[in-house]
Amino acid sequence: MEKSIFIEFFNHIKNFKDFEYILALIKSTVAPTLKDLKLGTMMNLKNGNRPLKDLWVKNKLLIKEALGLDFFELNEGEDFILVYFFKRDLLIKKLSTPKILDFLNIVGYENCFKLEEYLNLLKSRFNETCPDEIGVFLGYPLKDVIDFKDRHKKICKCTGYWKCFNDEESSRKAFEKFDEVKTIEMKSILEGC
Repeated sequence: MEKSIFIEFFNHIKNFKDFEYILALIKSTVAPTLKDLKLGTMMNLKNGNRPLKDLWVKNKLLIKEALGLDFFELNEGEDFILVYFFKRDLLIKKLSTPKILDFLNIVGYENCFKLEEYLNLLKSRFNETCPDEIGVFLGYPLKDVIDFKDRHKKICKCTGYWKCFNDEESSRKAFEKFDEVKTIEMKSILEGC
């Protein structure tokens, strides 16, 4: 991602009112999911210079409507909330893929049949750590999700949105495309579109 656009974007939105700020921040982050390039995006909204968790809790339904994305809250603490953004129909389709189903069944999702059951089990696993299978829900290549579980035995070829253990060229192209659509979204916000 172009560093200058990134800096310009954050300098620009810091003057936004709270709702416009969190919406711009989320839109720029979830752009690959909005453009159907990435199955889902996770975002940790923390209270800090801006009370992002509090703003999320207060405005999440308005944000959902503005984005046209579904969301599921995966974890919450006193000053943070971890939100998963996705398109329901695309996630349901992905979770019905035989190879994905087989993998998820192996890692403990064999009693899940509805989307909410998958998401609730995923959420329960965030109580202890970030579960490796989150990569499936984010749309990472299944081979890389599987190999991440055995990462001590595998050689990582490159790192970006995920750790790539297999098709480096394809992963790098995906990372570039994700960055490109984020940059386009940031420029759009900067231009006031």
